[in-house]
Amino acid sequence: MATLAHDELIWVACPARVWRAARVLSTGDDVLSVEYEADDEVEEEGAEIPLHGKSAPKLLRRNAVLVGEGAMRYDNLTEVPELHEAAVLHALDARFRRAQIYTFTGPVLLAVNPFRSLPLYGPEQLRSFGRGGATSAAPHVYGIAARALEGIRARYESQTVLISGESGAGKTETTKFVMQFLALASKPGEDRSKRHGGLSPVERQVLGSNPLLEAFGNAQTLRNDNSSRFGKYIELQFAKPAALGDDVPNPRMTGARIHTYLLEKVRVIRQQEGERSFHIFYQAIAAAQSQDSEMELEGFRGFGLDSFKYLNKQESPNEVEDFEATLAAMDAVGLSKTEVTQIFRTLAAILHLGNVTFESAGESSHVVEKGPSSPLALAAQLLGVDAQRLPTALTRRVRQTPEGSITSTLTAPKAANGRDALARHLYHAVFNYIVQRSNTTIGFQPNLSFCGVLDIFGFEFFQWNSLEQLCINYTNELLQQYFNEFIFQNETSLYEAEGIRWDAEDFPDNTTILELLHGKMEGVLPMLEEECFHVGGSSEAWCNKLVRLHERNKHFAYDKLKKGTFIIRHFAGPVTYHCTEFLEKNKDELSPDLVQCLKGSEEPFVRGLFEHLDRVFGVGQSTSDTGRGRVLKAQRYSVSGEFRQQLKELLQQIQSTQPHFIRCIKPNPKNQAFRDREATKPFFDRPSVAEQLSYQGVLAAIKVARAGFPVRFWHSEFLRGGSQRAPETGRSGRRCPEGLLAWKVALSISII
Repeated sequence: MATLAHDELIWVACPARVWRAARVLSTGDDVLSVEYEADDEVEEEGAEIPLHGKSAPKLLRRNAVLVGEGAMRYDNLTEVPELHEAAVLHALDARFRRAQIYTFTGPVLLAVNPFRSLPLYGPEQLRSFGRGGATSAAPHVYGIAARALEGIRARYESQTVLISGESGAGKTETTKFVMQFLALASKPGEDRSKRHGGLSPVERQVLGSNPLLEAFGNAQTLRNDNSSRFGKYIELQFAKPAALGDDVPNPRMTGARIHTYLLEKVRVIRQQEGERSFHIFYQAIAAAQSQDSEMELEGFRGFGLDSFKYLNKQESPNEVEDFEATLAAMDAVGLSKTEVTQIFRTLAAILHLGNVTFESAGESSHVVEKGPSSPLALAAQLLGVDAQRLPTALTRRVRQTPEGSITSTLTAPKAANGRDALARHLYHAVFNYIVQRSNTTIGFQPNLSFCGVLDIFGFEFFQWNSLEQLCINYTNELLQQYFNEFIFQNETSLYEAEGIRWDAEDFPDNTTILELLHGKMEGVLPMLEEECFHVGGSSEAWCNKLVRLHERNKHFAYDKLKKGTFIIRHFAGPVTYHCTEFLEKNKDELSPDLVQCLKGSEEPFVRGLFEHLDRVFGVGQSTSDTGRGRVLKAQRYSVSGEFRQQLKELLQQIQSTQPHFIRCIKPNPKNQAFRDREATKPFFDRPSVAEQLSYQGVLAAIKVARAGFPVRFWHSEFLRGGSQRAPETGRSGRRCPEGLLAWKVALSISII
């Protein structure tokens, strides 16, 4: 470690603040005397810091250029001469306090959610970034969208904006701002300030799809009141300009296509305390109780939140207004009144199904409450199925064998599981129907360039982590690998341009983690799929096999005291998974009896839901030609298997485009704009932000960027600063060349 001088500025590692700013008072052999600087949370104080032993904290040189208002000078943190975690954290904190929520780190935009409205997205800002030029280089979500649009306008190359971050970090809002810019940037200036002024039908439909997807796919969670419980990739397609280049008008949007991933449909039947189901249920119930609603809302009228077992009893003050926005969005994407009516009838049927209860009689069961106004009768009526056939399908199973059909009865718990499976599948089918109808209405033409916008779940870990979290974190591992490769290629091209040699051995790589998760024969997910189709397979058996096979893997661990759990050491950190229900969730089975019952519905809408999604319900079928005729073969289906295939196709699509990255950051775990009641101190929780910078790969990207050249200056600043420290003439009296002068300065710089 270099000797620290009196008054030198340093960062001291601190568990509560991550890094604390300090000034050196004196240095001894074993102790460093410092004075900590005051901020909004702590007062100025002196301290004695040990320099050796386990209690000695890590020290980093503090950038003098970031002191005071210095952080406001650096829109791109890679321009900071000495960049490390402490400098990044301090710069983001300082800028956030001054309502500067956007900052670049190289090609990556960091967006810190302010949890309040800021005047950053008005018509003037949109016009400014839409015109390009110097303004579009400023850190802003519109700037990223402008770069993507420029790639289409100037070169007609497809682009992708990848938006990531944990729940509550602002991904959904950021996605809407990107889509808003891409839809409006090609409009004349006077039209941009109008809500629909001059917009084409496609542009209106694309913008109108946002509130619809939020209503059916978002929910209140412990971390976020409007959390997206699915991933989406929206391809916004643009017509080819008559000419390419910077001086041609922005191209117009001509089509769009929405891809969705891993809807959290288990939320339909169960939510944690303090969370809610999907927004649309609460909107419909509130609208049904309102005198202003013109919708019929059969199955909702006369019922409140207390009427349904599937719903937590938490209300929101703006449900009716949100419902009207949802109806407007349905109209915008081309859903007819008949379709809208059928959608809400199906949603009401789902809630009434949740009220159906069963009573066991030995190994059989029956529905407890029957009659014309019972939950079962209401659900059957709304779904258009026979009220006598539905309870039979819920409490019986018919299996086909070579000797004929065999009918068996179900216990009450198994009948309840079948009821919940039906509710989940109904909701998923409705969600998919809305997405497909939106895509059909908007339209998408092959062979045209597009800008994809990826809004997908961030890394997740809770007290109880199941299949959903494993799939989500697997997604983030794949995207992190892609991000790492992009940063590596970006830095490699920079070093080649500068003529700098560097060693890439320390390049962060999560390939071995991915191999553990999806390795063809021994990966965690392939082994799960194999266990699902193994006679007598169970979640516990699968977990035991993982432990035996991977206990020596450095990315895998288990706790002997916590049976039925295993630990994956992800790129973002370790997560403990509970294997309970893994197999059941992965199979996602719905009995053939219920499928056939719903296919017999008098409602074409309901029949269509099940006919279109037939392959989802268990094992599908495929045909193959053996040379002796066509043979019908069983085709395995699982949630994780289908999801992995979707991710493979998604990555192939993204890799064919030019990427742009936005890392959304949640400034504090309480979702608060300010720390104080007077609303003067923006709430920036340093430990929480530091954790996100780490598991989103931002710090790893900085490590890559500094691997070849850890200290960076603009040439002009480098020479100007060095001229004050190096002699202008050598021993011979000759003036030193500028290059030699620069090397003298470089050799005089020391890093702690």
